[in-house]
Amino acid sequence: MQIETQAETIAHLASYLDELSLQQTTAKYRREATQRLHRFQEFIGDQPVSAYAAKKFLAQLRDQGYKPTTIQAYYFAIKPFLEFIGIPFKLKLHTPHHLPSYHSANQVNSILAIVNNRSDTWAKLKQRDALIILLLALTGIRESEALNLRPCDISSDFIQIRHGKGDKDRSIPVARDLVKPLQDYITRENIHPTDRLFHISVKEFYNIVKKYAIAAGIPDLSPHTLRHFFATALVERGAQLKAIQQLLGHANIATTSIYLDLVPSHLKSSIALLDESLSINPSISESLSLSLSSKTISSRGGKICGSESRKARPSRQSSTLVPLRPFPNIGQGSAASSALVKAAPTAYQKTRDDGDTRQDSLLIAKISIGSSESR
Repeated sequence: MQIETQAETIAHLASYLDELSLQQTTAKYRREATQRLHRFQEFIGDQPVSAYAAKKFLAQLRDQGYKPTTIQAYYFAIKPFLEFIGIPFKLKLHTPHHLPSYHSANQVNSILAIVNNRSDTWAKLKQRDALIILLLALTGIRESEALNLRPCDISSDFIQIRHGKGDKDRSIPVARDLVKPLQDYITRENIHPTDRLFHISVKEFYNIVKKYAIAAGIPDLSPHTLRHFFATALVERGAQLKAIQQLLGHANIATTSIYLDLVPSHLKSSIALLDESLSINPSISESLSLSLSSKTISSRGGKICGSESRKARPSRQSSTLVPLRPFPNIGQGSAASSALVKAAPTAYQKTRDDGDTRQDSLLIAKISIGSSESR
């Protein structure tokens, strides 16, 4: 089936969007789906709507350098529209598997130290800025959830997330050292129980975190990567995957399992099963070790195989711009904090490229809230 005229396309699209507004979907999804469908409409112009036209549109996005995840989002906006007007559309798209960036507690500490050492004209905002970073790192909440947070959603034990992603509510136990900064900030700013905690836009919220991260020499850190930090810190401390899923508000545990790939310490026990499985003569073992560590010459062209044939990978640089003040009792000592799986914010950085296996500093640099300065 094809729609023959542009007027028919516009009419069917309007009908579909009316139908979409009645479905159990979020306002954000409806807004983004509408934008993507209008762009598809502009692409086809006065041409008939068809599955072939949709494929050409997605191919154009690919050729223009759009990310596979963005192309997939367009596909899931167009597919139900085509099926709504009677055009079957099924396309298998390649979904890459990329791990999120790893960030250590030392790096987050360095950002907090820069915030606390601020002394310029806008230094009066450093309590707010430090609280934003601290809140994201110790709760793992999303940007939108942090911006919608109100004092009435916060108690000494839990933070209640109202209407999170998928319009779902959840409760997050509060780490002990987050309680006082939150209470002091609310008191200092005289925030009404039903008012938002942070009266800033999404863009401002993002830029606050980003500018301090860049100043600390960690340009790839953002509000959402602090959510990744929270999850990986829990994995490193041995938290159950189901508990992490509930804290993050993931609908599917498969989404949470990506953090097991980022910090694959659980695989060590599997490899340990091979210990003593082979009876190797000591002299043979020594010979094998030497052959694996030496240069191996390929029989084809005499090329060197192994690590020396590849470009050297730069080691991870840790930020040391400012002195850190670690506090080893973060997230411990309260019943609520124990629900965060024994010191959730503590992070251990596994063996790095330089072989360093030292324990990272514990989050956090203390923030001083409660001064008489106005925002």
